[in-house]
Amino acid sequence: MARNRLSEIEACVLALVSVDGPATPYAIRKVFLNSPSPQWSGSAGTIYPLIERLSREQLIRSKLCLTGKRRGHQISLTPAGSRALRLWFSLPIAEWVAGVPPDPLRTRIRFLSAVSANQRRAFLQNAHQRTQAHLLVVEADCERKRAKGGLSYLMARGALLSMQSRCAFLREVADALDVRVKVDLRLAKNKRTAATENDIRRAHRPIANARSLPRGSTSRVGRSGFGSELRAGAGQNSMEFLAGARNSKRTPARRTRRTKSINGAKKREAAAGGTR
Repeated sequence: MARNRLSEIEACVLALVSVDGPATPYAIRKVFLNSPSPQWSGSAGTIYPLIERLSREQLIRSKLCLTGKRRGHQISLTPAGSRALRLWFSLPIAEWVAGVPPDPLRTRIRFLSAVSANQRRAFLQNAHQRTQAHLLVVEADCERKRAKGGLSYLMARGALLSMQSRCAFLREVADALDVRVKVDLRLAKNKRTAATENDIRRAHRPIANARSLPRGSTSRVGRSGFGSELRAGAGQNSMEFLAGARNSKRTPARRTRRTKSINGAKKREAAAGGTR
């Protein structure tokens, strides 16, 4: 028996099949992989078990078909699946759907007083960099969908307005805390170059190095991080807008020369001791 309530991603899978017609599990997965939103998981470990679960609950049916030279399965809705999808649009709209959406970035800003001033500056700098990176991905996605128009474009437009609002909010927070934030985008001449699938995947990928700051950063932005937590989640920007991490002052060549110098001094000292 089908559940009374679907998760959002389950309902989206049913809606995709209903609106776009029968599709293979891989085609469904590809829609989520190409989404500019990191909230949707297009991993095989998420989508394929989800499809199996919907099939067990008799919300979808699978039919063997040929896709080129390969055999595959096309997914379509059952009458029970269509009813479950209609319930997803049932009224009144739930408070958690219509109300203020959760925002982990906004929540962290509420508790910035728990860390030092340098850590607050580093956090706001990195938050500004990351949101700007995602804003450009969403802009490119919206631009691609503009020509086709329709509901798909309106959804992309809503995502764009949401990201613009988040960026404006971060600037307001930085101004209120007297923190200067500046991003060295280092883009091609045309900022609206369409984002590829790799751009989207890089934008979703966790960044690796906390000590990477854009070369255009102002001196007021602190370079100290949150220790291991910030180093694990900040730094080299996924869209490659930012400058790479600065080279260490002591390069490998300098370290080698210094080691040789130390070893040479020790040998000379040992030789001098032997002659005495």
